Amino acid sequence: MHTAVLLLVGNAFVFSQVDHTSNHLSINASKFVLIFNEQVNNLDLTYRRSFSDSSYSLRCATSVDLSTADDAVTDFSVRLGFDKVYKLSGNWKFYTGADLNYGRTEAKSAQRTTTKQGVIPFLGFLYNFGTHFSISTEPSLAIFQNKTVDKDDFNPKVNNTSYSFELINIGQVKVGFHF
Repeated sequence: MHTAVLLLVGNAFVFSQVDHTSNHLSINASKFVLIFNEQVNNLDLTYRRSFSDSSYSLRCATSVDLSTADDAVTDFSVRLGFDKVYKLSGNWKFYTGADLNYGRTEAKSAQRTTTKQGVIPFLGFLYNFGTHFSISTEPSLAIFQNKTVDKDDFNPKVNNTSYSFELINIGQVKVGFHF
């Protein structure tokens, strides 16, 4: 682990300007680098494809949190979106964009399913360690519609629809590979 950190830091001093790559694959490293304890996703995988001028990108992502216990909670979401680079400064890239989100959470023991759909506007900060590696973060304000269905409950108030505004990805760190 220490060797990987030294290699990444060493690359930061060697490269002053990063060459453009069209593909970017990143994974949530927050489970390994804890800044805040609110992170719940076990896997958050994002793929970004930039256009030829490299200022616009299309993106897709998925988050999965699986449990095999009898009283398990399973959480899955998929996101599609875009981003636009508004500032390049050496190895730094500053961008903004939005993702459309669909998520589903199932509590097996309670027979409860919650779906969450909405839009996630974000600000992105990315630092390139050479041509192929980066770290980034994307603090976001999400707007969601939540629908809960409880198969075991006859109370109509349990099966409801609500709306929420949420701050998400605060403290999330993503490690990226560019190719």
